[in-house]
Amino acid sequence: MSEKQSKLEKWASGNEANWENRTIWTRDNLHVLCGLNSATVDLIYLDPPFNSNQTYSAPIGSQATVAAFKDASTFDDADRVYLALLQERDPTTFAIIDAARLAHGKGMAAYLGMMAQRLVEMRRILKPIGSIYLHCDDAAGLYLRLLMDGIFGA
Repeated sequence: MSEKQSKLEKWASGNEANWENRTIWTRDNLHVLCGLNSATVDLIYLDPPFNSNQTYSAPIGSQATVAAFKDASTFDDADRVYLALLQERDPTTFAIIDAARLAHGKGMAAYLGMMAQRLVEMRRILKPIGSIYLHCDDAAGLYLRLLMDGIFGA
């Protein structure tokens, strides 16, 4: 058996990481998270959109014009399907999202639904002794804390 084949078998079994140490991913991470082996990550730092309901753009003439984005969340069909699955599989987390919908509207619920998908995957890939750091502001910070408590435990 070749060394490469042996390494692929270890990756497939979930005994070791199927990514290079000290890798940094940027942009939407859901597809990357779904492809990582369970319990292989020591540290997660995430800096998601804050759900501020503002549009951000780079200054005129800046090379960062492609970084402009609208920081607001809306539901699409995929979100509705995920929330239906979440309601069945994790009623506590679903209840947090639904409470946010009642208190702050569909935009906050859509944002938390988007974050829940990613946080559930992060819990799966994080080692039992791993750490997660979530950068957020007061726009959704309290709801994110509740969401993390629902997913990771208090």
